[in-house]
Formats: sequence, C-alpha cells, structure tokens
Amino acid sequence: MVEEFLDHLAHNHPYLNGQLDGADLTGLSLTAGTVRGTSFTRADLSGARLTDMTFVACDLTGCRFDGASLDRCSFIECSGPQSTWRDVQAVMTTYMACALPGATFTGAALSRSNLMRCDLTGAVLARCALEASSLAECTLGGIDLSETRLVNGAITQADLREAAIDGFCCDHAMLAGCDLTGRDLRSVTLTRISLMKAKLDRANLSGADLSGAILMEASLVGAVLADAQAPMAIFAGANLSGADLSGARLSHAVFQGCRAEGSRFDRARLDNTVFTGAQADAASFREAQCAYAQFHHAGLDHADFSNAAFLRTDFHGARIAGATFHGRTGTMLETVDERVIGELYDPSVVRPLATPE
Repeated sequence: MVEEFLDHLAHNHPYLNGQLDGADLTGLSLTAGTVRGTSFTRADLSGARLTDMTFVACDLTGCRFDGASLDRCSFIECSGPQSTWRDVQAVMTTYMACALPGATFTGAALSRSNLMRCDLTGAVLARCALEASSLAECTLGGIDLSETRLVNGAITQADLREAAIDGFCCDHAMLAGCDLTGRDLRSVTLTRISLMKAKLDRANLSGADLSGAILMEASLVGAVLADAQAPMAIFAGANLSGADLSGARLSHAVFQGCRAEGSRFDRARLDNTVFTGAQADAASFREAQCAYAQFHHAGLDHADFSNAAFLRTDFHGARIAGATFHGRTGTMLETVDERVIGELYDPSVVRPLATPE
C-alpha cells in the first residue's frame, strides 16, 4: 500500500480512500499532493518533510508527526485524536475543522499557521512557539499552553477557564472574546495584549503589565488589578464594576463609556486619564493622582476623592451629587454652562439663516 501511495503522488494523482494504518513513513519527503479519505491510524511520519500537501477527511488517530517539517500544508476535516506533533516545524500550514482531542504539540514551532474551528480538547501545546499564528474559534477545554509563546498571533472566542497557562507569554497578541473568568493571570505575560470583549470577571491581574493593552468592552466585574502597570491601556466600554485597581499605574489610559460602579482607584496614577461618559457612582479615588484627568459627563454620584491630588482635573458636565472631596489638593475644573449649551448644538440638523434677497 505504501508503494501505491507514493506512486500516486509521484504522478500528481490524488490518493483516495487508502489504508496506511501503522505504515512506516519516517523521513519521507512529499510534495504537492492530495490525500483524501485515507486512514493513517498509528502510522509514523516522524521527521517527514511535507510541502504543499493537502489531507482531506483523513484518519490520523495516533499518527506520529514528531519532528516533521510542514510547509504550506493543509489538514481539512481530519480526525487525529491522540496524534503527536512534537517539535514539528509548521510554516503557513492550516488545520481546518479537525478533531484533535488529546493531540500533543509539545515544543512545536508554528509560523503563519492557523487552526480554525478545531477540537483541541485536552491537547498539549506546552513550550510551543506560535508566531503570527492563530487558534480561531477552536474548542480548547483543558488545553495545556504552559510556557508557550504567542507573538503577533491570536486565540479567539475560546473557553480558557480550565486551560493550563502557567508561564504563557503573549506579546502583541490577541485573546479577543476569550473566557478567562476567575483565572489567576499573574504568571501570564500580557504585553500589548488585546483582550477586546474578553470575559475576565473575578480574574486576578494584580501587578500585571498591561501597558498599551486593549480591553474594549471586556467584562472585568470584580477583577483584581491592584498595582497593575497599564499606562495607555484602553478600557473603553468595559465593565469594571466592583473591580480593584488600587495603586495601578493608569496614566493616559482610556475609560470612556465604561462601567465602574463601586470600583476602587485608591492611590492610582490617573494623570491624563480619560473617564468621559464613564459610570463610576460610589467609586473610590482616595489619594489618587489625577493631574489633567478628564471626567467629562461622568456619573460620579457618591464617589470618594478624599485626599486626591488634582491639577486642572476636569469635571465638566459630571454628576457629583454626594461625592466627597475632603482633603483633596490642586485645581478642579467644574461645569461651564456655555460649553454645555454649545454641546447641544448639532450643525447637521440646524438650518442656517436664510439670506435676504
């Protein structure tokens, strides 16, 4: 069967519905071929060099690709539970709608490669290098991402509540829409991360480096970000209700339109931070550094700014009923009535005066 398989590929003929169970294909070089509906159960392709190969609806159960080189290959609707891909080198390779539960990719290096809508339940991707690669809409229950490095890549719409993520490193990466509810993320590197629309309720991000991070519309209800380093981070539209950001460095961060009712910003650095339109009723800003911070039209009823340091801190149009400013220092800009009237003007619906004839 192996000879027939190689003969088909040598003559550029698709190989269909073959049986290569347990076949020894180690070190094989295959180029520009198509394999469809073939069983490779427990076959060994360790060290194989595959270039421009396409596998469609193949059975890869227990198949070994350890140390293989995959260049511009495609695996489409294949089934490979318990398959092994240790130390595989994959470039511009795609896994589409594959079932790979329990697969092992330990030490693999994926560059410009994508896994889309794959089942990776219980898979091991520990100590992998994922560069400009993505896991999009995959099932990742119980996946092991320990000490894996994700650079300029993405994991989207994934449930990571039970994933092993100790030492997981994200650099210029995206975890958009991922569920990290209740996770301790203190060992995870999140430099310049995008967590847009992610679920981070009750997550522990204390001391985390979130410099320049994007958390737009993320849910951080009850999350702990105490002493986090998040200058220039974007929390626009996020839900931070009851979150603890005490001592966090948030200079130039954007909280526009966010919810932060009952949140704590005590001793936080809020220089040039934007809270325009935020709802932060009963939030605490005790001893916060608020130089040039903007609270335009923010909801701050019963907020506590005791002993906060202001410098032209702008509360134009803000609601501050019952707010406390005891012991605060510096200058505070309050609502300017003329400016409020001007903000009501919409030139798109106001007709100019008619010019006399």
